[in-house]
Amino acid sequence: MTDYKMVDVEERPYLYAEGSSSMDPGDIGRAMGRAFQSVGELIAKKGIASAGSPLSVYYTHDEQTMSFRAGFLVSAEDAQKAEGDVKADVLPAGRVLNFIHKGPYAKLRISYGEMMEYIEQNGMTVGAPSWEIYLNEPGDVSSEDELETDIYVTVSGA
Repeated sequence: MTDYKMVDVEERPYLYAEGSSSMDPGDIGRAMGRAFQSVGELIAKKGIASAGSPLSVYYTHDEQTMSFRAGFLVSAEDAQKAEGDVKADVLPAGRVLNFIHKGPYAKLRISYGEMMEYIEQNGMTVGAPSWEIYLNEPGDVSSEDELETDIYVTVSGA
C-alpha cells in the first residue's frame, strides 16, 4: 500500500534541460539521458556542486507525449550559471502530495494511475508542477525492484 502524505516543501533552485518523448519507457529513458547529460556537462564545465539527486519536473500531462525538465538541484548562486540549452528555475514552495515509487521506472505509470485514484477519492485535483527525485539509480542497485523515486504532486482541494 502506497503511503500518500501531504508535505510542506521549500522553494528549491535547479538546473535543467527540456526534453520530450513518446510514452514508451525506452524512449523516455533515452530522452531523459540526453537531457541529464547536457546539464551534467554544464555542471562539470562551471564547477557547480549539485545539491541533490537527479530530478525531472513536469508541467503538462499528455497521453501520447511526455514533456519534461531533467536536471539537478543546485544552490541559488549556481542556478545563475545556466547558459545555452541549460536553464534555471525553482521548485515552488507549498503543500504538495508526496509518495515513494519503489521499483522500475517503467512501472511509474502504474503508481501514477493509483495516485490519480487516490486524488479523485479525496476530492483533490492535480495542478502543476509535479516532480520526481531519483533517490538511487540503476547502477546503484542490484535489481530494478530496489529503485526509489520520490514523487511530489501539486494538488488543490487538499
